Amino acid sequence: LKYIKQQELHMSCIQDSRFSYYNRGTPPPVAPRRRGVNTHVHVDTRQQTVKGIQFPISQPAITKLQQLKDGQVNYVRLELDIVNETIELSGAEDTTVQSLPQRVPTDQPRYHFFVFKHTHEGDYQESVLFIYSMPGYKCSIKERMLYSSCKAPLLEQTEQDIGITAVKKIEIDDGAELTEEFLMDEIHPKKNAYREKFARPQ
Repeated sequence: LKYIKQQELHMSCIQDSRFSYYNRGTPPPVAPRRRGVNTHVHVDTRQQTVKGIQFPISQPAITKLQQLKDGQVNYVRLELDIVNETIELSGAEDTTVQSLPQRVPTDQPRYHFFVFKHTHEGDYQESVLFIYSMPGYKCSIKERMLYSSCKAPLLEQTEQDIGITAVKKIEIDDGAELTEEFLMDEIHPKKNAYREKFARPQ
């Protein structure tokens, strides 16, 4: 039998496959052949590893959020620019609790940051609330999915980069829900009087 010398050939680009290249005797290295690689991706795996979608916040929105932190405004509304994949400023003004429901669109989702100034048990407090308004099925499926996916990364970004920490995160589908009583119950839940009465045996 005639012995045939085998030579392992390596290529780093398609041009290296020309026969004239191998006459030079110094083929470049290439990654070894991979075997047994499963390229099938399960949807469930992706849902478990992806926590959200982070869109960059526009500079006008960042400016108003900084003003909210510094006490210059008490309300900032944000919206998603789905085409450009950014978070844009939708509105910013001083707002009372009574006028807050009017700031919530009835046909489009929005993010709201509101500084709720109130008194609880004799103490004056200014609590930053994050309100996510989603008017039910009046919005497209794509909008609902994107607003839901961008919510957590937005809160993380505003806390780390701007220093705004929301004491309460509220989700609503109608601005009429935002009454003073509703906000007070969200921030300071009423204790169950019956349970308090029988908490300690007499």
